[in-house]
Amino acid sequence: MSIQTGNITPDLAGAAFLYAGKSACGSVPRFVVSMTMHVRRDVLEDALNDVLPLFPHLAVKISGNGAEYRLERDCSRVPVSQADTSDAGEKGKICGDWRLFAVSCGSKSIFFDVHSSLLDERGMAAFAKAVAFRYIQLCGLPVANDGSVRAVSDGGSLNVSTEDPLDLVRDIPASRPVWYMDAKAFSIPSSESESCFVTQVRIPVGRLRAPAREYAGTPVTFISPLVSHAVYEEFGEEMSPGEYVVAAVTVNLRQHFPTLSLRPFCTSVNLAYNRRLGDYPFNTILMSQKKFLEAQLKPDALAYNVQCRIASMEEVMDAGDAEARMRRSDEVLAHKAAASTYMIRDAGMVSMPESLSRYITEFYPVYAPDLHDFTLSSVIFRNEIVLTVAQKRGRSLGRRIVELMNANGVISHVSDEFEFIPGSYRKP
Repeated sequence: MSIQTGNITPDLAGAAFLYAGKSACGSVPRFVVSMTMHVRRDVLEDALNDVLPLFPHLAVKISGNGAEYRLERDCSRVPVSQADTSDAGEKGKICGDWRLFAVSCGSKSIFFDVHSSLLDERGMAAFAKAVAFRYIQLCGLPVANDGSVRAVSDGGSLNVSTEDPLDLVRDIPASRPVWYMDAKAFSIPSSESESCFVTQVRIPVGRLRAPAREYAGTPVTFISPLVSHAVYEEFGEEMSPGEYVVAAVTVNLRQHFPTLSLRPFCTSVNLAYNRRLGDYPFNTILMSQKKFLEAQLKPDALAYNVQCRIASMEEVMDAGDAEARMRRSDEVLAHKAAASTYMIRDAGMVSMPESLSRYITEFYPVYAPDLHDFTLSSVIFRNEIVLTVAQKRGRSLGRRIVELMNANGVISHVSDEFEFIPGSYRKP
Protein backbone atom coordinates (compact mmCIF):
# COMPACT_ATOMS: atom_id res chain seq x y z
CA MET A 1 0.00 0.00 0.00
CA SER A 2 1.30 3.46 -0.82
CA ILE A 3 1.06 6.58 1.27
CA GLN A 4 -2.16 8.37 0.45
CA THR A 5 -3.04 12.02 0.59
CA GLY A 6 -5.88 14.29 -0.39
CA ASN A 7 -4.73 16.69 -3.07
CA ILE A 8 -0.97 16.35 -2.62
CA THR A 9 0.95 13.32 -3.79
CA PRO A 10 4.06 12.77 -1.65
CA ASP A 11 7.31 12.30 -3.48
CA LEU A 12 9.25 9.07 -3.10
CA ALA A 13 11.97 10.55 -0.90
CA GLY A 14 9.42 12.08 1.43
CA ALA A 15 7.41 8.87 1.69
CA ALA A 16 10.49 6.79 2.52
CA PHE A 17 11.63 9.29 5.17
CA LEU A 18 8.34 8.90 7.03
CA TYR A 19 9.27 5.31 7.83
CA ALA A 20 12.72 6.15 9.16
CA GLY A 21 13.05 4.61 12.61
CA LYS A 22 16.00 5.35 14.87
CA SER A 23 17.31 7.97 12.44
CA ALA A 24 14.09 10.02 12.49
CA CYS A 25 15.28 12.58 15.03
CA GLY A 26 18.25 13.58 12.95
CA SER A 27 16.15 14.03 9.83
CA VAL A 28 14.91 17.41 11.10
CA PRO A 29 17.51 20.05 10.22
CA ARG A 30 17.30 23.69 11.21
CA PHE A 31 17.75 26.93 9.30
CA VAL A 32 18.55 30.06 11.30
CA VAL A 33 17.85 33.64 10.23
CA SER A 34 19.09 36.36 12.56
CA MET A 35 17.97 39.93 12.04
CA THR A 36 19.01 43.41 13.07
CA MET A 37 15.76 43.81 14.99
CA HIS A 38 13.88 41.89 17.65
CA VAL A 39 11.37 39.55 16.00
CA ARG A 40 7.68 40.09 16.72
CA ARG A 41 6.02 36.69 16.98
CA ASP A 42 2.57 37.87 15.87
CA VAL A 43 3.93 39.52 12.71
CA LEU A 44 6.11 36.51 11.97
CA GLU A 45 3.09 34.22 12.24
CA ASP A 46 1.22 36.36 9.72
CA ALA A 47 4.23 36.30 7.39
CA LEU A 48 4.58 32.52 7.64
CA ASN A 49 0.94 31.87 6.80
CA ASP A 50 1.04 34.36 3.93
CA VAL A 51 4.01 32.53 2.42
CA LEU A 52 2.80 28.93 2.84
CA PRO A 53 0.74 28.91 -0.41
CA LEU A 54 4.06 29.32 -2.22
CA PHE A 55 5.13 25.97 -0.74
CA PRO A 56 1.90 23.93 -1.03
CA HIS A 57 3.51 20.57 -0.18
CA LEU A 58 4.20 21.86 3.35
CA ALA A 59 0.47 22.13 4.12
CA VAL A 60 0.14 18.52 5.28
CA LYS A 61 -0.09 16.50 8.47
CA ILE A 62 1.05 12.96 9.06
CA SER A 63 -1.53 10.47 10.27
CA GLY A 64 -2.29 6.77 10.21
CA ASN A 65 -0.69 3.71 11.71
CA GLY A 66 -0.47 -0.02 11.18
CA ALA A 67 -0.18 -0.73 7.47
CA GLU A 68 0.67 2.79 6.35
CA TYR A 69 1.17 6.42 7.19
CA ARG A 70 -0.80 9.04 5.33
CA LEU A 71 -0.31 12.67 4.48
CA GLU A 72 -3.44 14.74 4.77
CA ARG A 73 -3.83 18.25 3.45
CA ASP A 74 -4.13 20.77 6.27
CA CYS A 75 -4.54 24.42 5.37
CA SER A 76 -5.28 25.59 8.91
CA ARG A 77 -3.28 28.44 10.38
CA VAL A 78 0.21 27.44 11.51
CA PRO A 79 1.31 28.92 14.86
CA VAL A 80 4.74 30.34 15.60
CA SER A 81 6.15 29.44 19.00
CA GLN A 82 8.47 31.36 21.26
CA ALA A 83 11.89 29.70 21.30
CA ASP A 84 13.69 29.20 24.58
CA THR A 85 17.03 30.90 24.02
CA SER A 86 18.19 30.69 27.62
CA ASP A 87 21.00 28.50 26.34
CA ALA A 88 22.57 28.53 22.90
CA GLY A 89 20.58 25.63 21.49
CA GLU A 90 16.92 24.98 22.17
CA LYS A 91 15.20 21.63 21.94
CA GLY A 92 12.84 21.60 18.98
CA LYS A 93 9.91 19.21 18.95
CA ILE A 94 8.42 18.85 15.51
CA CYS A 95 4.98 17.54 14.77
CA GLY A 96 3.31 18.16 18.10
CA ASP A 97 0.13 18.45 16.02
CA TRP A 98 1.50 16.03 13.40
CA ARG A 99 2.88 18.73 11.15
CA LEU A 100 6.31 18.09 9.68
CA PHE A 101 7.74 21.54 10.29
CA ALA A 102 7.83 24.20 12.98
CA VAL A 103 8.81 27.86 13.07
CA SER A 104 9.85 29.61 16.26
CA CYS A 105 11.54 32.85 17.22
CA GLY A 106 13.50 34.27 20.08
CA SER A 107 15.11 37.67 20.52
CA LYS A 108 16.42 38.60 17.03
CA SER A 109 16.40 35.10 15.47
CA ILE A 110 13.94 32.95 13.53
CA PHE A 111 14.30 29.16 13.62
CA PHE A 112 12.96 26.93 10.83
CA ASP A 113 12.84 23.21 11.71
CA VAL A 114 11.66 21.27 8.67
CA HIS A 115 11.60 17.51 8.26
CA SER A 116 13.81 16.24 5.45
CA SER A 117 10.82 14.66 3.71
CA LEU A 118 9.58 18.15 2.81
CA LEU A 119 12.58 20.28 1.89
CA ASP A 120 16.26 19.79 1.16
CA GLU A 121 18.87 22.44 2.00
CA ARG A 122 18.12 24.51 -1.12
CA GLY A 123 14.41 24.38 -0.38
CA MET A 124 15.05 25.32 3.26
CA ALA A 125 16.98 28.41 2.16
CA ALA A 126 14.22 29.46 -0.25
CA PHE A 127 11.54 28.99 2.44
CA ALA A 128 13.48 30.91 5.09
CA LYS A 129 14.21 33.74 2.67
CA ALA A 130 10.57 34.02 1.59
CA VAL A 131 9.32 34.24 5.18
CA ALA A 132 11.96 36.83 6.13
CA PHE A 133 11.04 38.94 3.09
CA ARG A 134 7.33 38.86 3.93
CA TYR A 135 8.08 39.67 7.58
CA ILE A 136 9.93 42.84 6.59
CA GLN A 137 7.04 43.78 4.30
CA LEU A 138 4.48 43.36 7.11
CA CYS A 139 6.66 45.43 9.43
CA GLY A 140 6.15 48.29 7.00
CA LEU A 141 9.84 48.63 6.22
CA PRO A 142 11.11 49.38 2.70
CA VAL A 143 12.02 46.21 0.81
CA ALA A 144 11.87 45.36 -2.88
CA ASN A 145 12.10 42.03 -4.67
CA ASP A 146 14.68 41.66 -7.42
CA GLY A 147 13.30 38.28 -8.49
CA SER A 148 15.51 36.24 -6.13
CA VAL A 149 12.76 35.70 -3.53
CA ARG A 150 9.57 33.66 -3.81
CA ALA A 151 7.17 36.40 -2.86
CA VAL A 152 3.43 36.63 -2.27
CA SER A 153 1.73 37.54 -5.53
CA ASP A 154 -0.56 40.54 -5.75
CA GLY A 155 -3.50 38.77 -7.31
CA GLY A 156 -1.51 36.97 -9.99
CA SER A 157 -1.07 33.25 -10.40
CA LEU A 158 1.59 31.43 -8.37
CA ASN A 159 4.37 29.73 -10.32
CA VAL A 160 4.59 26.65 -8.08
CA SER A 161 5.46 23.07 -8.97
CA THR A 162 4.45 20.13 -6.77
CA GLU A 163 5.94 17.43 -9.01
CA ASP A 164 8.21 14.72 -7.66
CA PRO A 165 11.56 15.82 -9.14
CA LEU A 166 12.98 12.28 -8.94
CA ASP A 167 10.66 11.34 -11.80
CA LEU A 168 12.92 13.42 -14.06
CA VAL A 169 15.81 10.99 -13.58
CA ARG A 170 14.09 7.59 -13.57
CA ASP A 171 14.48 6.81 -17.27
CA ILE A 172 17.70 8.65 -18.16
CA PRO A 173 20.30 6.27 -19.68
CA ALA A 174 22.87 5.55 -16.99
CA SER A 175 25.72 3.17 -16.29
CA ARG A 176 28.14 2.57 -13.46
CA PRO A 177 31.50 4.20 -14.31
CA VAL A 178 34.16 1.58 -15.00
CA TRP A 179 36.58 3.05 -12.46
CA TYR A 180 33.96 3.93 -9.83
CA MET A 181 35.83 4.14 -6.52
CA ASP A 182 34.45 1.99 -3.71
CA ALA A 183 36.68 3.09 -0.87
CA LYS A 184 36.11 1.33 2.45
CA ALA A 185 34.97 4.10 4.78
CA PHE A 186 36.11 4.48 8.37
CA SER A 187 33.15 4.89 10.75
CA ILE A 188 33.57 7.23 13.70
CA PRO A 189 32.58 5.36 16.88
CA SER A 190 28.93 6.17 17.54
CA SER A 191 27.65 8.15 20.50
CA GLU A 192 24.17 7.99 22.01
CA SER A 193 24.26 11.64 23.04
CA GLU A 194 20.99 13.47 22.36
CA SER A 195 22.73 16.81 21.92
CA CYS A 196 25.63 17.82 19.73
CA PHE A 197 28.27 20.51 19.85
CA VAL A 198 28.35 23.01 16.99
CA THR A 199 31.30 25.07 15.86
CA GLN A 200 30.51 27.81 13.35
CA VAL A 201 33.31 28.71 10.96
CA ARG A 202 33.45 31.67 8.57
CA ILE A 203 35.57 31.77 5.42
CA PRO A 204 35.69 35.09 3.48
CA VAL A 205 35.74 34.09 -0.19
CA GLY A 206 37.63 37.26 -1.15
CA ARG A 207 40.53 36.36 1.15
CA LEU A 208 41.19 32.89 -0.23
CA ARG A 209 44.83 32.34 -1.18
CA ALA A 210 46.35 30.08 -3.81
CA PRO A 211 45.83 27.24 -4.46
CA ALA A 212 42.43 27.23 -2.72
CA ARG A 213 41.45 30.45 -4.55
CA GLU A 214 41.34 28.50 -7.83
CA TYR A 215 38.53 26.34 -6.42
CA ALA A 216 36.32 29.12 -5.02
CA GLY A 217 33.50 28.05 -7.36
CA THR A 218 33.38 24.59 -5.76
CA PRO A 219 34.51 25.20 -2.16
CA VAL A 220 33.89 21.58 -1.16
CA THR A 221 37.05 20.81 -3.18
CA PHE A 222 39.28 22.49 -0.60
CA ILE A 223 37.01 22.03 2.43
CA SER A 224 36.65 18.24 2.28
CA PRO A 225 40.36 17.26 2.33
CA LEU A 226 41.10 19.61 5.23
CA VAL A 227 38.13 18.30 7.20
CA SER A 228 39.07 14.72 6.35
CA HIS A 229 42.62 15.30 7.55
CA ALA A 230 41.32 16.66 10.87
CA VAL A 231 39.24 13.48 11.23
CA TYR A 232 42.26 11.35 10.31
CA GLU A 233 44.39 13.07 12.95
CA GLU A 234 41.81 12.44 15.65
CA PHE A 235 40.79 8.90 14.76
CA GLY A 236 43.66 7.57 12.62
CA GLU A 237 44.84 5.14 15.29
CA GLU A 238 41.41 3.51 15.29
CA MET A 239 41.32 2.99 11.51
CA SER A 240 41.86 -0.48 10.09
CA PRO A 241 44.18 -1.15 7.12
CA GLY A 242 42.48 -0.26 3.86
CA GLU A 243 40.03 2.20 5.42
CA TYR A 244 39.74 5.82 4.28
CA VAL A 245 38.13 8.93 5.65
CA VAL A 246 35.28 9.41 3.16
CA ALA A 247 33.17 12.55 2.83
CA ALA A 248 29.60 12.19 1.51
CA VAL A 249 28.94 15.46 -0.32
CA THR A 250 25.38 16.38 -1.23
CA VAL A 251 24.74 17.45 -4.80
CA ASN A 252 21.89 19.73 -5.78
CA LEU A 253 20.32 17.97 -8.77
CA ARG A 254 18.42 21.02 -10.02
CA GLN A 255 21.41 22.37 -11.90
CA HIS A 256 21.71 19.05 -13.75
CA PHE A 257 18.00 18.22 -14.15
CA PRO A 258 16.08 21.55 -14.05
CA THR A 259 12.81 21.66 -12.13
CA LEU A 260 10.65 24.27 -10.41
CA SER A 261 9.95 21.89 -7.54
CA LEU A 262 11.44 22.62 -4.13
CA ARG A 263 10.80 19.11 -2.85
CA PRO A 264 13.92 17.18 -1.83
CA PHE A 265 16.05 16.77 -4.95
CA CYS A 266 19.61 15.91 -4.03
CA THR A 267 21.95 12.97 -3.83
CA SER A 268 25.43 12.47 -2.42
CA VAL A 269 28.78 11.61 -3.96
CA ASN A 270 31.73 10.27 -2.00
CA LEU A 271 35.20 11.83 -1.79
CA ALA A 272 37.79 9.50 -0.26
CA TYR A 273 40.79 11.10 1.41
CA ASN A 274 43.70 9.03 0.11
CA ARG A 275 46.44 11.66 -0.29
CA ARG A 276 47.31 13.11 3.08
CA LEU A 277 48.63 16.57 3.91
CA GLY A 278 52.40 16.53 4.17
CA ASP A 279 52.76 13.53 1.87
CA TYR A 280 51.72 15.49 -1.23
CA PRO A 281 51.55 19.19 -2.17
CA PHE A 282 48.19 20.68 -1.24
CA ASN A 283 47.46 21.58 -4.86
CA THR A 284 47.98 17.94 -5.89
CA ILE A 285 45.41 16.88 -3.30
CA LEU A 286 42.95 19.51 -4.54
CA MET A 287 43.39 18.47 -8.17
CA SER A 288 42.67 14.82 -7.36
CA GLN A 289 39.57 15.79 -5.36
CA LYS A 290 38.35 18.01 -8.19
CA LYS A 291 38.81 15.32 -10.85
CA PHE A 292 37.06 12.69 -8.75
CA LEU A 293 34.16 15.08 -8.07
CA GLU A 294 33.81 16.04 -11.74
CA ALA A 295 33.80 12.40 -12.83
CA GLN A 296 30.88 11.65 -10.52
CA LEU A 297 28.94 14.65 -11.81
CA LYS A 298 28.93 13.50 -15.43
CA PRO A 299 25.32 12.93 -16.58
CA ASP A 300 25.50 9.13 -16.87
CA ALA A 301 27.34 8.70 -13.55
CA LEU A 302 25.00 11.07 -11.74
CA ALA A 303 21.92 9.40 -13.21
CA TYR A 304 23.29 6.01 -12.11
CA ASN A 305 23.75 7.39 -8.58
CA VAL A 306 20.21 8.77 -8.41
CA GLN A 307 18.59 5.68 -9.89
CA CYS A 308 20.32 3.52 -7.26
CA ARG A 309 18.88 5.85 -4.61
CA ILE A 310 15.40 5.58 -6.12
CA ALA A 311 15.66 1.78 -6.10
CA SER A 312 16.60 1.81 -2.41
CA MET A 313 13.63 4.00 -1.51
CA GLU A 314 11.28 1.82 -3.54
CA GLU A 315 12.54 -1.17 -1.55
CA VAL A 316 11.40 0.60 1.61
CA MET A 317 7.95 1.31 0.21
CA ASP A 318 7.55 -2.28 -1.06
CA ALA A 319 8.55 -3.85 2.26
CA GLY A 320 4.99 -4.37 3.55
CA ASP A 321 3.39 -2.82 6.63
CA ALA A 322 4.72 0.14 8.62
CA GLU A 323 6.90 -2.02 10.88
CA ALA A 324 8.51 -3.77 7.92
CA ARG A 325 9.09 -0.45 6.17
CA MET A 326 10.73 1.02 9.27
CA ARG A 327 12.99 -2.02 9.51
CA ARG A 328 13.93 -1.83 5.84
CA SER A 329 14.43 1.95 6.03
CA ASP A 330 16.91 1.55 8.86
CA GLU A 331 18.77 -1.13 6.90
CA VAL A 332 19.00 1.12 3.85
CA LEU A 333 20.15 4.09 5.90
CA ALA A 334 22.71 2.00 7.79
CA HIS A 335 24.12 0.77 4.48
CA LYS A 336 24.29 4.33 3.18
CA ALA A 337 26.00 5.56 6.36
CA ALA A 338 28.60 2.78 6.16
CA ALA A 339 29.75 4.09 2.75
CA SER A 340 31.10 7.35 4.24
CA THR A 341 32.65 8.79 7.40
CA TYR A 342 30.82 12.10 7.54
CA MET A 343 28.51 14.33 5.49
CA ILE A 344 28.76 17.80 4.00
CA ARG A 345 25.36 19.37 3.30
CA ASP A 346 25.65 22.35 0.94
CA ALA A 347 22.94 25.01 0.69
CA GLY A 348 24.87 26.77 -2.06
CA MET A 349 25.10 30.49 -2.68
CA VAL A 350 22.18 32.50 -1.34
CA SER A 351 21.24 35.69 -3.14
CA MET A 352 18.69 38.20 -1.95
CA PRO A 353 17.80 41.83 -2.56
CA GLU A 354 20.08 44.34 -0.87
CA SER A 355 16.96 45.91 0.63
CA LEU A 356 16.35 42.59 2.46
CA SER A 357 19.98 41.80 3.19
CA ARG A 358 20.38 44.98 5.23
CA TYR A 359 18.00 43.56 7.85
CA ILE A 360 19.68 40.13 8.10
CA THR A 361 22.86 39.46 10.06
CA GLU A 362 23.00 35.65 9.85
CA PHE A 363 21.57 33.09 7.44
CA TYR A 364 22.75 29.50 7.83
CA PRO A 365 21.66 25.84 8.15
CA VAL A 366 22.46 23.35 10.92
CA TYR A 367 22.35 19.71 9.89
CA ALA A 368 22.88 17.84 13.12
CA PRO A 369 24.50 14.39 13.13
CA ASP A 370 22.10 11.53 12.42
CA LEU A 371 23.53 8.85 10.14
CA HIS A 372 27.02 9.91 11.23
CA ASP A 373 28.41 11.29 14.47
CA PHE A 374 29.88 14.22 12.55
CA THR A 375 28.18 16.45 9.96
CA LEU A 376 28.98 19.75 8.24
CA SER A 377 26.60 22.15 6.57
CA SER A 378 27.56 25.14 4.47
CA VAL A 379 26.11 28.18 2.78
CA ILE A 380 27.63 31.13 0.93
CA PHE A 381 26.08 34.39 2.09
CA ARG A 382 27.48 37.86 1.41
CA ASN A 383 30.60 36.42 -0.22
CA GLU A 384 31.39 34.43 2.91
CA ILE A 385 31.26 30.68 3.40
CA VAL A 386 29.56 29.75 6.68
CA LEU A 387 30.29 26.22 7.92
CA THR A 388 28.54 24.63 10.85
CA VAL A 389 30.50 21.70 12.21
CA ALA A 390 28.24 19.50 14.32
CA GLN A 391 29.57 16.54 16.30
CA LYS A 392 28.21 14.36 19.07
CA ARG A 393 31.49 13.92 20.86
CA GLY A 394 34.23 16.35 21.89
CA ARG A 395 34.79 19.96 20.94
CA SER A 396 38.23 19.99 19.37
CA LEU A 397 37.49 18.94 15.79
CA GLY A 398 35.95 22.25 14.65
CA ARG A 399 38.88 24.29 15.94
CA ARG A 400 41.40 21.92 14.37
CA ILE A 401 39.68 22.30 11.01
CA VAL A 402 40.15 26.07 11.27
CA GLU A 403 43.84 25.64 12.12
CA LEU A 404 44.35 23.43 9.06
CA MET A 405 42.47 25.86 6.84
CA ASN A 406 44.57 28.84 7.87
CA ALA A 407 47.75 26.83 7.41
CA ASN A 408 46.76 26.04 3.81
CA GLY A 409 45.62 29.41 2.49
CA VAL A 410 41.98 29.18 3.55
CA ILE A 411 41.63 32.18 5.84
CA SER A 412 38.93 31.38 8.40
CA HIS A 413 37.92 31.84 12.01
CA VAL A 414 35.59 30.37 14.62
CA SER A 415 32.61 32.72 14.89
CA ASP A 416 30.39 30.79 17.33
CA GLU A 417 30.20 27.65 19.45
CA PHE A 418 27.09 26.23 21.09
CA GLU A 419 25.30 23.11 22.26
CA PHE A 420 22.36 22.08 20.12
CA ILE A 421 19.58 19.50 20.56
CA PRO A 422 18.09 18.65 17.15
CA GLY A 423 14.39 18.75 16.50
CA SER A 424 12.46 15.50 16.42
CA TYR A 425 9.06 14.31 15.31
CA ARG A 426 6.76 11.72 16.78
CA LYS A 427 4.99 9.16 14.66
CA PRO A 428 1.24 8.68 15.21
